[in-house]
Formats: sequence, structure tokens, C-alpha cells
Amino acid sequence: MSKVYTITSGKGGVGKTTAAANLGVCLGQLGKKTLVIDADLAMGGIATILGLSETYVTLHEALGGKVSAEKAIYSAHGIDVLPSGPSIGGFLGADPNKLGSIVEKLVKGYDYILIDAPPGLNKYSLAPIKVADEILLIVTPDPPAIEAAAKLHTVAEVMDAKIGGVVVNRARKSSFLGRLRGSKLMKNAEIEGKLKAQILGTIEEDPAVIESTNLKKPVIVYKPKSPASKALRGLAAKLTL
Repeated sequence: MSKVYTITSGKGGVGKTTAAANLGVCLGQLGKKTLVIDADLAMGGIATILGLSETYVTLHEALGGKVSAEKAIYSAHGIDVLPSGPSIGGFLGADPNKLGSIVEKLVKGYDYILIDAPPGLNKYSLAPIKVADEILLIVTPDPPAIEAAAKLHTVAEVMDAKIGGVVVNRARKSSFLGRLRGSKLMKNAEIEGKLKAQILGTIEEDPAVIESTNLKKPVIVYKPKSPASKALRGLAAKLTL
């Protein structure tokens, strides 16, 4: 049976898009037919992370009714990708409310569809939540990220969206200097209590992620034995259980 996950976050800068792209590649490596949809219509970055440089037809055009979604699908690293476009005109012409009909049409051809939603709460982030079977919340262990995710969680509940779990990204140990500056890292039990959801996986801070992004490669391909890659493979395995 096909499964649609929307990957979202309460705020930007938590590594949501990187997690979505790499998780899609992991599912592909597990033999699952996977489609990643970049529904961050204004600031989409999936194509860059996956090394897709020539995406002349995108989700913008599909949502604008100019082409069928199938004509905007590309292949990269063993999975299919429906990228967002770079142009302001395409963004302004895209109707996010059409995302549901696009996903409904495509879902029968895939084991998994991962939708990378825009961060925060706005009309563009609500559409991907509506079409998902389950929501994956990406957070960092910082209080501002958790507070923002809690607000998003509340809205998702009102929309009757199922929260599939939380992924703690860029996990790290609290440093002495950080404590002196008053910064605080929340523990997993605190995060689960605040978000009222189970943590499915923890991805540690890993320099290989930044290196891979600069090279326009998924970290799971660039350094498959890195800590982040191992954590992502573990998360993908959980999703297929």
C-alpha cells in the first residue's frame, strides 16, 4: 500500500529539506519506488541537494495547470523527484490547493511519496499537511524550534492530520561555552513531552552534511558511513516496518 508522508517543521533552518531528500534516497536504496515532491514553492531546495540542475518544467507549472505532473518528474539517485521551480512568475501562478489532486493521481505508482513542505504556518504549508497520510516533524533540540513545532502540531491536530513522529536533527551535546551564553538544548524526553509525539530518529550534527550540500550530493551517497547517513538509513527502515 502506498504511503504519503509530509515532512515539515515549525521554522526554517532545522535541516528539513536535507532530511527529506536523503530520506527519499534511503527508501530508494531499500528497493522502494519513491517520489519526493518539493512543495516549498517559494524556496524549494530539493533539486539542488539531489544535483538536478536542469529542471525547466516543475511543480510550479503543474500547479498552474500548464502541464501534467508527470511531465515535471525527474530521476536522481534511484528515486523520482517533482521539484519546485526557481521563478517568481511560476511561484505566483501556482495554486497550492491543486496539490491534493496531483498526489492522488500519482500515488498509485509509488510505494512512498515524501512531500517537503515549507516551514511554519501559511497557506502554502497547510496544503501539504492536508494530503498526507502522516506528518513527520523535523526539529533541532533548541527551544525555539520545539516551540514553533508545537504550534504546527496544534494546527495539524485541528486539521485531523496524523503526526507520525518527530525527527531530531543536528543533535549535539551541550557545551560549557553554550551554557555560559545561556543556550539550552532540550533532551529527547522533554521534546516528546512538549510535542506529544514519539521521536522516530535522531540525526547528529555531522560536517559531512554540509560538505555534501556544497557538492550537491545527498549525504547518504557522498558519505554513506557517516553518522548522519547511518541515522537516516535507520529512520527509513522504521518507516518501512
